[in-house]
Amino acid sequence: MIDYRVRSVSLLNLVNDVKKGRLIPDAYFQRNLVWRDIHNKDFIKTILLGYPFPQIFVSKGKIDVATMSTVSCIVDGQQRTNAIIKFIDNDFEVDGKYYNDLRENEKSDFLKYEVAVIELDLENDDPKVQEIFQRINRTSNSLTTIEKMASEYSTSEYMLVAKLLANQIDINTSSDNDDFKEDPNIPKDFFTWARKQKVEKFQSLITGKNIFTPRDISRKAHLMHVLNIMSTILTDFFNRNDRTFILLNDYGLNFEDRETIINKLERTADFILKLKLKPKSYWFTKSNIFSLTIAIANEIENVEDINSELLKDNLEAFELSIPEDYKLASSEGVNNKRERELRNTYITRIIADSK
Repeated sequence: MIDYRVRSVSLLNLVNDVKKGRLIPDAYFQRNLVWRDIHNKDFIKTILLGYPFPQIFVSKGKIDVATMSTVSCIVDGQQRTNAIIKFIDNDFEVDGKYYNDLRENEKSDFLKYEVAVIELDLENDDPKVQEIFQRINRTSNSLTTIEKMASEYSTSEYMLVAKLLANQIDINTSSDNDDFKEDPNIPKDFFTWARKQKVEKFQSLITGKNIFTPRDISRKAHLMHVLNIMSTILTDFFNRNDRTFILLNDYGLNFEDRETIINKLERTADFILKLKLKPKSYWFTKSNIFSLTIAIANEIENVEDINSELLKDNLEAFELSIPEDYKLASSEGVNNKRERELRNTYITRIIADSK
């Protein structure tokens, strides 16, 4: 049984605790911010009308006996807390009024609004905190598959390598990790190793070519893509995420091929970027970059045999006259094994014709 207490906190104290670092809103187990303006505005209007909203869950954290203070983490309520702070900072308006436009009594009522808080008697790095976060989010606003995976396998070395490639981990996290931005259970030597890796080209390819929208990235869709690229290169084609689940468990403690996969994908990305395809190229879509990356990665040891200028011409020519079966395989059922294999057959042929 987990000890907890229910208390009421003024919105003013909640905001001050966040701004002074006494309450961490975006701890390692949290999802990225996914609320849109319409959600933020609707939520703030709830407060302005004086209506209640569901309680916020907080892990109490460890007492620092030297400073006689604690640093707590929001377990559930990050999106709501962020909306409150953004409104106070005048980042958006509600019904035509920014926070600064409110009358003094309206500001006072807003700041005095009482927030229901459930304070869990748990330290911030207790595994139960992460489990509670996952259970709370098994609702209509539930986590996506990859958000659940990123949380559940947060210390899996296989997941950590994928996060490094997808630019989803702060490798410069301080050794004390006082802000709990990264899971405190991640081995320190992983950060030491990660800081030595070259991943800039791959990160640029995955996040810098408008393949994924900002919302896709906020919901970690590109991380799932990276995981499946890794798994396909290491094994073979499979349906959806099936093989990735297996490898997350198999390589949870030790992923011996981590440097091999990083080097291969970095060289692959460098080669693709040097093709200088058009910014809105057909190949910069989710399904096509997945297939192009895997096909090039499988040829990377003999990449000098490929005439890059000819390959670019052949890819662009293919784009002008796309076979119907390829077009279908890149737009419907794109994550099925059959569709992945079909796309690979065509791209492999294009590469062969470019040697």
